[in-house]
Amino acid sequence: MEYRFDDRALDARTFLAFVQQVWPGNYDEDKTETALTKTINITARENGKLTGCLRILTDGCFFGTITELLVLPACRGQGVGRALMKPLRE
Repeated sequence: MEYRFDDRALDARTFLAFVQQVWPGNYDEDKTETALTKTINITARENGKLTGCLRILTDGCFFGTITELLVLPACRGQGVGRALMKPLRE
């Protein structure tokens, strides 16, 4: 498993394909692309496939909140979520 802090390579198409497996719904790709640029994205990838994502919305100084912590159902219980949270504890 590869973990990336502030994953600037994460694009809306990849993120939405992942989200459909966790939170199926109708999502706007352009709005999602904009949203991803406004958060710090910590990702987990296995063989290049997105398996987990933690998004943090912050003002860059005082405030930060986790907007989502998502892990593919098949990858749950394997420590992916804990590993995504690790940079925050450090």
